[in-house]
Amino acid sequence: MVSRRRTGRIGIMLVPVAMTALLAGCMPGTDAGTAGNSVSSGPVSTDPATMGNITLQVLDSFSGGTDNAWMTSVVSAFEQKYPNITIKRTSLPWGDVMAALPLKLKSANPPDIVPANNGWQSLGTLVRGGLVLNLDNYAKAYGWKQTFPQSIANEHEFSTDGKQMGTGSMFGAPVARASVIEVYYNRALLKRIGAGIPSTLADFQADLAKAKSAGVNPISLGNVDQGGITEPLFSLMDSLGSPADIADFVYSHGLVNIDRTGFPKAVSTLKQWSDKGYLTKDYAGVAAADAAQDFVNGQGLFHFDYSGSLPLKAGQSKNFGSFVLPRADGGKPVATASSAANFSVSAKSKHADAAAAFLNFAAGTQAAELAVKKGTMPLLHPDVKAPAGDPLFTDDVAIAQRLSVDGASVPYLDWSTPTLLNTINTTMQNMLAGKSTPSAVVSAARQNDAAFVKTLAR
Repeated sequence: MVSRRRTGRIGIMLVPVAMTALLAGCMPGTDAGTAGNSVSSGPVSTDPATMGNITLQVLDSFSGGTDNAWMTSVVSAFEQKYPNITIKRTSLPWGDVMAALPLKLKSANPPDIVPANNGWQSLGTLVRGGLVLNLDNYAKAYGWKQTFPQSIANEHEFSTDGKQMGTGSMFGAPVARASVIEVYYNRALLKRIGAGIPSTLADFQADLAKAKSAGVNPISLGNVDQGGITEPLFSLMDSLGSPADIADFVYSHGLVNIDRTGFPKAVSTLKQWSDKGYLTKDYAGVAAADAAQDFVNGQGLFHFDYSGSLPLKAGQSKNFGSFVLPRADGGKPVATASSAANFSVSAKSKHADAAAAFLNFAAGTQAAELAVKKGTMPLLHPDVKAPAGDPLFTDDVAIAQRLSVDGASVPYLDWSTPTLLNTINTTMQNMLAGKSTPSAVVSAARQNDAAFVKTLAR
């Protein structure tokens, strides 16, 4: 049994100093110059065996544990299939990658492949700066827009002028691994309170009340780092809002404001949960990692987190299960989800064909099968099955299958502006501490988005 851990995602982190500088230099409305102009021209090769002897420089954030084991296996499989291509990896922790990425791409000899994060915090800014390659010719050659679920493909798209996200050209590609916000549950405690897997949001809230009455902590949560609150908040928004409206808001189409996404009701509902004592006592002073460990230790019925994040030891997974928070209207569950990494190709790469071939391989069936073999959630290939004997992982794979088949995912809300996450975390913390109101949180988020949308129109 592979120990599960959180995959790196910049959405729960502050924008690093180097990225902040790039944001300042290449924000919409400034002189982007080469935005969208770096596109592969002419015919492209999709047969790596005919590309000659090549060494690809790859920067990734798969620096330890399951992440590194999966990436190592994918590289090994690719090199075995195409011995003429050597992959030279540089693996750094996620924060270090984000801090180094802009300068590396601007250098005279940048990596061929980089893990630019989705959204305006990273990929959108790199597109504006002309630092990553327009992959449309490769997307057409490999059929990515037909084989990737549209909800996942949209996460890698920008207009060629860098002013609109979620439409236009592909500047990145997903890997065959998922990162999903889900709800973990303790099987024994759910049985103890006489409840089953909820099928509606009302059912879920009834389970919270039952747990509280039975002396069981309903939701194990820690928010000392201002990161733990976004998982239940985004899940509630997905339950209450329209998936199309959430996507249109995030993608800066300017047609939908945050009031229509379910966000206001989600903020109010989370405040109600806090007031009713449904969250870990003194959660504002508890670290997110400690809350996850407390949950594993049996000190909570439910725990919101990213897929593969529980700190489990061998044999413990049988005690837990997972599901996506059900819709308030009883419809198909919708999850905030993405690929576990977004790979882009440097605009300066001398081996774009080989780099695109590796991106295609990392999104392929074999890469998904290797994800399952390493005990991490696959993506893009619903036919990949979970091995027997691990009920929690079986739940995870089933969630991934629904994402791929139904396209039942929405982008992370914080991708919509470079600073929205900080605004949400700060205002939510103040509200939950009794220093402000839910309407103040919504107003601050609305103003943050409106200010950024104005820059897109310049």
